[in-house]
Amino acid sequence: MRYGGTLTLVGAGDADNLDPALSVHTATRGILRAYTRQLVTYRAGRDQEAAGVVVADMATELPTRENGRLDASGQEYVFTIRPGVRWDDHRPVTATDIARGLKRLAHPDAPSPSLTYFARTIRGLAELRDRLASVDPTEVAKVIECTTLEGIEVIGTDTVVLRTLGHSVDFLNILALPSATPAPIDYCGFLPGSDDVVRRLRSNGPYRVETYVPGKEIQLRRNPAWDPATDPVRAAYLDGISVRMGVSEEESFRLVDSGEVDMLWDIQPMTVELPRLFGDPRLEIHPAGLFSPYLAVNMLSPNENRATSKVGVRRAVSAALDREAVSRVWGGPRLSDLAWRILPPLCSAHTPIAPLPEGAPTGDPDLARSLLADAGYPDGLTLRMVHRDRDIHPESVHEMREALARAGITLKPVPVSINELFTTYFASAEPAVRGDWDLAFTGWEPDWHGDNARTYLQPLFESRPEGSWNLGFYASPRVDRLLAEGRDADDRATANAAYRAVEAEVLRDMAVIPVLFAHQYWFHSAAVRGWEPYPVLNGDLTNAWLAP
Repeated sequence: MRYGGTLTLVGAGDADNLDPALSVHTATRGILRAYTRQLVTYRAGRDQEAAGVVVADMATELPTRENGRLDASGQEYVFTIRPGVRWDDHRPVTATDIARGLKRLAHPDAPSPSLTYFARTIRGLAELRDRLASVDPTEVAKVIECTTLEGIEVIGTDTVVLRTLGHSVDFLNILALPSATPAPIDYCGFLPGSDDVVRRLRSNGPYRVETYVPGKEIQLRRNPAWDPATDPVRAAYLDGISVRMGVSEEESFRLVDSGEVDMLWDIQPMTVELPRLFGDPRLEIHPAGLFSPYLAVNMLSPNENRATSKVGVRRAVSAALDREAVSRVWGGPRLSDLAWRILPPLCSAHTPIAPLPEGAPTGDPDLARSLLADAGYPDGLTLRMVHRDRDIHPESVHEMREALARAGITLKPVPVSINELFTTYFASAEPAVRGDWDLAFTGWEPDWHGDNARTYLQPLFESRPEGSWNLGFYASPRVDRLLAEGRDADDRATANAAYRAVEAEVLRDMAVIPVLFAHQYWFHSAAVRGWEPYPVLNGDLTNAWLAP
């Protein structure tokens, strides 16, 4: 290992949000590891079995019945913050900061995308969310700051007691999410994710954000208040981390390939470059089991006489897709598996027997035409597909457009930036209701590995979309009941049985259209050493170092 130097990443897009409560983009979460800490976390590494094992981070230890920090019901967790954990202005991180960080996830004007996990798990947080929805906007900050919840009890300055709704077998996994980062008093009164918060960002990790120029650069430098003795998972070999944004895919790849820059930021090597990189140690491949890409389906669209609200149309789109062609764009079978289901092999709830029969790998246009006719569209129809305008997404959409055309479905691509995708198309129901899009080419990455069926199913399919990723506003009372059974189960086997039933139900409804299970892969220069995958993030930059 070698200390020093600045690791530079390069890419085309921007961070979605530097506020950990709002961030969902994988590339952004990669740098959150450097400047945020949670009560619990994961170690970086290549061992798939260890990837989902929660370890203590800011907390002195994991709550267990043996150490007296988990009660007999399995619903009360006691955490104590390690002495010496501080914000970058040298103030101690307190139990109140932890409580504030959790409560602000329910802000009515900027709910966290992870809110669905927390509100369905921590006692009183759903009620706070509902109360805040009816509070005068000028009073929201005060209510968040002053309201006490049964599920969040602050004891002194360093201890917090968290209580769950029933026995939640994955509560520690939820607390390891970046959105569970504590929030200092500096954020009070400001909208989560706003420029006001970003200008006031505080770090409790080994680095802090010193410069952020949207669309151009992010500069992280060492946090002078971080004490390595308090941090069991981050080494912090680098002096700094720099992100150069707004660079084309071709130029970004050239810079890394030539060694002028250290690592790609938010893009992957172009498809044409992949064959020569297989076997090259600079290309890191991690079979992470992503449900990505898939097609989100807008159930509210008025287009074509509400075509996407009809299950026959959704099944026709799935039948028409040439998944093999999309897979080739994504690097072929080394980097992706064809998907007709939601839970990938690395999920503990996955079973070898598919919930529904798989279709033709290259598509079945005749079957698709028949399904369309049965749904009332014998002459075909036109659908709008919104997608990212960079990386391998436009090429993927081109392949889908060709395949759907063979079945009589005209696809109108709507290319947008990743920020516009999140902030304009997915931020509210209005674009969906207007019919700005019918299908969305997107992806879902689990928030943890291993026992993680909940992370695929609850955000994507729970009927109430507040703070969730239910992009198409799918609603099913039966699915909601099954999700609740999984959340409330006392053991993993019972939970997984409920989640398998959810998967079968949403596939029968074709609530989304699976395309691939992609593997994660990253490309860096030969100078980058010690780089290791970290669950669903962009690798653990805090344990990487640079060779001279």
